[in-house]
Amino acid sequence: MKVTGGWLVSAQFLRERFAREFITMSRYSPGVAWGCVAFYIAQLIGAVLLGAWLLKNGVSASESMAILALMLFVGTRFRALNNIVHECSHASFVRVREVNSTIGKICSALTLGSFVAYRHEHLSHHAHLGDYERDLDLQGIEAMRLHDPLTVRVILRHAVTPFIFRHLPHYLSVDLSLADGRAFQVMKLGLLALVVGLTVVAPLTMALFVILPYVVIYSALNYWADCLDHAGLIPGEDDLDGSRNVLAPKVLAWLLFPRNDGYHLVHHLFPNVPARHLSSAHNALMQDPVYRSTPNAVRGLPETAADDLAKV
Repeated sequence: MKVTGGWLVSAQFLRERFAREFITMSRYSPGVAWGCVAFYIAQLIGAVLLGAWLLKNGVSASESMAILALMLFVGTRFRALNNIVHECSHASFVRVREVNSTIGKICSALTLGSFVAYRHEHLSHHAHLGDYERDLDLQGIEAMRLHDPLTVRVILRHAVTPFIFRHLPHYLSVDLSLADGRAFQVMKLGLLALVVGLTVVAPLTMALFVILPYVVIYSALNYWADCLDHAGLIPGEDDLDGSRNVLAPKVLAWLLFPRNDGYHLVHHLFPNVPARHLSSAHNALMQDPVYRSTPNAVRGLPETAADDLAKV
């Protein structure tokens, strides 16, 4: 919270000021929503098939770089499906509420998770941001110490953690329970059986373009996303202080922050704004002088940590 001109400016102040403007931002129709999901699945399958083709036709040095790029791309498409799960948990993806649940369960099954469990944990995150006893999202990763103030040493620790797989116990989780219903449990078991069968037929293709991207890259991206979203900011006094935006160039944002998830502060201020409108909401919020002068809204890193990194 900040005091300006005698006024106490908080997340609630901004919500009251912009709520009427943002409530008109539309969700997808069911047809467009299903098409969006199909598009991400097609990207994922297409990348795997392209990787298989590269392996079949021999791999030069330049093609080795293409293989690494495809592995990263597959990991980002898993994250895109997870971002849709996130949107569906807020019922902000599709304008028909029941379709949000169905799509959320399907995308959760494709990433071997549970939509019902995710929604329960994530909504507690919004209600109790940074409170490890009640914020079930962050409670599960408390050992990652996102609450540590950002210094060069802490930033480097967060950067290195996925390379030594220290995050895996907290970020690699397969949920085969009945939480989403029998049909989705069967879907996940069938998907696992398919992966095992294809691994027998094409072990290198599946290892490089499905298993490693899911186990290593997807989990690492989720960890780094949590760091970018909240590291050094929790527990915050107010939602305005507890999250940050990462304003990446468009191409990088499309790859690493699918579904506009770089606008995490905007999302915490207005969790029901559809993800495709978060950039527009950010631009509107920039009209407010306090939001515009908040480092975690427009810069990302706190000034001290950013200045320290610049000296390294």
